[in-house]
Amino acid sequence: MHGPARILIVGKDTGNDKKMADALAEGGFECAIGDIAQSVAELCGSRRPDVVILNMQSAPALKAPETFLALGKALKASALSSHLRIMLVGTDKNMELADAAADIDDLLIGPVNPAQICHRLSSLVRLNTMHEEHVRRLNTSAKYGLDAPAAVAPPSHVDNATVLVLGDPTQFAMIEHSLAKHATLIGALSEGTALDYLTRRNFDAVLINAAASVQPHIDFAKAVRSQSRLFNLPIVLLAERNELEKCPQVFESDITDTIAKPYSCDELRIRINLLVRESRFRDSLKKIYQQAKHLATSDALTGLYSRGFALEHITTMVRDAKKTSQGFSLANLSIANMPEINETLGFASGDRIIRQVGEVISLLIRGEDMAARYSGTEFILALPDTPVERARKAILRINGVVAHTEFAVEGHNAPVFVRLETRLAGYQKDDTAETVVKRSRTVDLKAAA
Repeated sequence: MHGPARILIVGKDTGNDKKMADALAEGGFECAIGDIAQSVAELCGSRRPDVVILNMQSAPALKAPETFLALGKALKASALSSHLRIMLVGTDKNMELADAAADIDDLLIGPVNPAQICHRLSSLVRLNTMHEEHVRRLNTSAKYGLDAPAAVAPPSHVDNATVLVLGDPTQFAMIEHSLAKHATLIGALSEGTALDYLTRRNFDAVLINAAASVQPHIDFAKAVRSQSRLFNLPIVLLAERNELEKCPQVFESDITDTIAKPYSCDELRIRINLLVRESRFRDSLKKIYQQAKHLATSDALTGLYSRGFALEHITTMVRDAKKTSQGFSLANLSIANMPEINETLGFASGDRIIRQVGEVISLLIRGEDMAARYSGTEFILALPDTPVERARKAILRINGVVAHTEFAVEGHNAPVFVRLETRLAGYQKDDTAETVVKRSRTVDLKAAA
């Protein structure tokens, strides 16, 4: 059982409202559309939205854009701000956006693309999920008598980002003009060089400037994601609008976001800044999760959460899911070839492999996901607000990265490869913590529902 995220679109656009509502429904979102007065009532209702979209292509916004920007500013200053993301769509390229950028979480300029909006909404909704999971996890920690770390807020602006730029070199000067005052740019003449840079230093974002077809760049993004440390790195693709339209799967790929050419310097700067802000906020929340760990709640070998903490936390997730209808998925990952590793290398080396696998899993999961060592070679992952279909994709990616990772054991020259067995279950309305955990340990990944 999984309740849809609620999206409020401010500004009626008669010609496109139905198309947008249908696209959001197909993307798994619940949608409400209204003018500013209706939207205020919606914001004060019992089921408040997760994301507010300010539709700058609607007739009221075209007539009085400052009213819509003022609403965004008021929402950011309100008590709702920690649970609410604000997205500006359909904005004119010539609009003054510098001041508005501090009061929004995402921005799409020009003609509205429902597929791109759904893609970005999924990311924004995850930020809300991260915040809710943060509160839930601290509450679980409190049951162990542990103090909570200080709360964090999204950065309002980022002036020290490091961006890797690759692709068509003829437009590097414009990219540099757009970003150089707010970021350090490092150019790569080939994808191989870019991958080499990414393995040797930290970047806040990757900007790909496509000269023609976007398909090769989708393959490059997939190669980036295969490295656990780069699993959540923002990857932005600059491409001609007709090339993006010819490749709709770009919004289902490992690309974080796209920007259609021609673009303005302000658009590029603000879009990159918003994505880096989002990424750093995710990293901050993930660090808070790590700080919330304690010896009393952690597994000694792997540093992941302990079995006891996981079961207590899953009990809370079940209780919350019954209240909100926003479900979760549980995955079980076990090291299938551990008997062979123990026999060949010894049990001490086997423990080292278990520890290393736990470290890789902790790097690959999203900030809001919880990883615990359930038993000797078993790990359990809780993915909040995630239906089985999306969870399956996440687990397959983790499985793929682990399978291609060369693990090392001191005194053994050859790399050690690990084979995982994965199982998965989604929360169902009559579940208890015990029943959903049992299914997550018995239902094959392909059969999960």
